[in-house]
Amino acid sequence: MFIKEAEVFKGIPSHVMNEIAEHVTVERFPAGHVLFEKGKFADTLYILEDGAIDISVRGEKLLSLPVNKPGEMFGWSALVEPNEYTATAQCVKESKVIKVDGELLARIFERHPSERALRL
Repeated sequence: MFIKEAEVFKGIPSHVMNEIAEHVTVERFPAGHVLFEKGKFADTLYILEDGAIDISVRGEKLLSLPVNKPGEMFGWSALVEPNEYTATAQCVKESKVIKVDGELLARIFERHPSERALRL
């Protein structure tokens, strides 16, 4: 599965990766679909498999960060308190993403504390 190849998970033992991989979902979304919005509860971490995502923060100016390389991870807010997205993520074109439940991932790393040092 692609998740095992994502840069952020490199070096994680296979038994831990297998446990994570059992609980992920893969979904395809059309261009224009909003994956999450700034200020909303953050429960999902995403890994881009194919496509392009725009991460944006609107303030006095628009700050935009492209996510367009397979294996790039976004939605980090699902892993840290207060679990609130700090930006909005929208598909620029049809995109395939791997969705990882942030709470589940935290519980897996609680059971394997020596593996907690993800490349976060």
